[in-house]
Amino acid sequence: MHLLHKYRTVVLLFLCTLLLSGCWDREEINDIAFVIGIAVDKEKQDYRTSLQIALPGQSGASGSEGGGGGTSGDKSWFMLSTTAKTFRGTSLEGQKALSRRLYYAHRRTLLIGEDLAREGIAPMLDLLTRYPLNRLSAMPVVTKGEAFKVLDTDAPIEKFPSEMVRELCFLNMRHPRSLKLFIDSILSDGIDPFLPIASVAENVPKDWKDVKTNIKLDGLAIFKKDKLVGMIEKAPADALILAMGEANTPEVMIKAPEGEGTLFLKLNENNSSFKPHIHNDKVSVTIQLYAKGVLVDNESNYGDLREREILTLTEAIHKKVKEDIEEGVRLIQRKYNADILGLGRSIHQQMPKEWDRIKDRWYDIYPNMEVVVEPHIIIENVGITNKPIGLTEEEIVHD
Repeated sequence: MHLLHKYRTVVLLFLCTLLLSGCWDREEINDIAFVIGIAVDKEKQDYRTSLQIALPGQSGASGSEGGGGGTSGDKSWFMLSTTAKTFRGTSLEGQKALSRRLYYAHRRTLLIGEDLAREGIAPMLDLLTRYPLNRLSAMPVVTKGEAFKVLDTDAPIEKFPSEMVRELCFLNMRHPRSLKLFIDSILSDGIDPFLPIASVAENVPKDWKDVKTNIKLDGLAIFKKDKLVGMIEKAPADALILAMGEANTPEVMIKAPEGEGTLFLKLNENNSSFKPHIHNDKVSVTIQLYAKGVLVDNESNYGDLREREILTLTEAIHKKVKEDIEEGVRLIQRKYNADILGLGRSIHQQMPKEWDRIKDRWYDIYPNMEVVVEPHIIIENVGITNKPIGLTEEEIVHD
């Protein structure tokens, strides 16, 4: 009886092994080309797709000799660029020139050339959303000029230029634009899409030795549906990001209330809310901004920043933030007629019946509607010293 029990146990364990999948469908790392970044451009009637592909043998410690199936070289990546009449065609052409299977699940950045963005990117978005390996968490960025030139920079501080673009996006906004958020903005009522702008920058003066190219973010690209309609510079772009409550500890420069010079305040824990109002068919939205300020630099001869002068400084920062946001709002209202802040969506969410009544006329109402900015900023501290460094009491200007 004991032997029979053992026999049954052995047979049961043997049958269980039939259910194990094993590794019959394994893929070796040397058989896969990991795409970590992509740049798409329009060249006359064709599309150009440039893939940044990681070289696993070069991704170890610095000074390694490479390896991993013939992946040695100076860089930890290489570019594969192909052209075709369609987006899908560029992928097929690229696969023909590569001995490894293209694998897109690790791609986290998507650079879009300016010419292509102006023409419209709906066909590209269809391809990227239909294929499961194209993750919607990837970050799209519009480039000034051709996208492949930005993707092919040195960007020496990161292993891959595409990774540097991603890190810059997180430094620029608390919740950077992903493909999902971008597509949601295209399909939603009361909001227009926007994306950050990337361009090539040099890290040292041109006449220095060993000059390397770098990447910087310098503004916002404004869309109407899937088409780029304009680009705004960094200063008004930063103000608009602050109005969204998405700024990542921004710094604001203000002129000294008295005397000469400037002061810099960092705004921590900033957030915002939109309050729509409709009265007698007149539409307005109030942007309420809340933040805590910390003085990080005083390059002026103003005051020793005691209670009365901190109140004056608070009024100055309120005025500066209000003016900057109002300037940015006027720009997107009157020049581009694009609601990237989502003021219409705030009406849709908070006053749905009113939105149903005005949504067909929204882009006639939006350019001339009143937008009220109400900053609420508290200066928490001014650092470890009150008086400007290097000035005597006689040189300091008070209120």
